[in-house]
Amino acid sequence: MIEPQLNGENNSPEMQKETGGRYEHQAGNSDYGNPSDYQYVNYNNSIPIKGVNRGHLFPNSHAHDLDTQKSTFTLTNIVPQDIKFNGGSWREMERNVRGKLMTDCISNKGKIEAYVVTGAVPSSNNTLNKRVNIPELLWTAYCCYNRKMKKPIAEAHWQWNKEIKKNTVNPVTLGKLEEMLNKYLKGKGGLVKVFPTKCPR
Repeated sequence: MIEPQLNGENNSPEMQKETGGRYEHQAGNSDYGNPSDYQYVNYNNSIPIKGVNRGHLFPNSHAHDLDTQKSTFTLTNIVPQDIKFNGGSWREMERNVRGKLMTDCISNKGKIEAYVVTGAVPSSNNTLNKRVNIPELLWTAYCCYNRKMKKPIAEAHWQWNKEIKKNTVNPVTLGKLEEMLNKYLKGKGGLVKVFPTKCPR
């Protein structure tokens, strides 16, 4: 799936199936080396030469309904991720975070209410098709109000874009994540602050 509005402001704002070819402002299936008839329900998407597949930024498992699940398969929500890392420790971390959101971030209306931000730090020269950057590392963080503790809580995770034997993506503080991001993104757009000051560091 692609986001047509990225290829022209007069294009539809709704995601659409890819028509083939290359896109100037977003990756296409041809960049990933898969057939253009790729469907979100047929998720066999590895790229053996580079050892990566399509890694979700916003996880499909975090979606609250079918339409939101479908939207996670747009190529603008995807980064090339090490196959074993994506299906291993990163997926396990996403599952654990989902569990924490379901217990620690429940609103007065009984629904999950949290802010989640996920990103990738680009590599200096590792690409697919000389177009799509394969990230050096991936990170995610959430912040929510915990009704039991009566205060905001936050948690963050980051890891290199590779699966290391017996690797786990352990939680870190929001402050540690921001420190790491500022180290790796130094001089590339200012100080990184994932959430406002109300979220604990």
